[in-house]
Amino acid sequence: MSAAWSGYEPIVEHTFTITSEATRSDFLNICYANDVDDDIVDGFDSLREGVMYRSAAEVKEALQSLGQLA
Repeated sequence: MSAAWSGYEPIVEHTFTITSEATRSDFLNICYANDVDDDIVDGFDSLREGVMYRSAAEVKEALQSLGQLA
């Protein structure tokens, strides 16, 4: 099920304070460590493994293209 960007944004922003590039696994690790809502976890899980994201805008675009943003 899709979720609002406002649910993803804090995780994405936090990740980019730690690293300048992030993968699906980086976002999921933060989700699992913080008991994040299942819809957000599913959204990040839909991202292709191995793709490096370099900005919140890239992540948002990818989630949008996968139909994960409400």
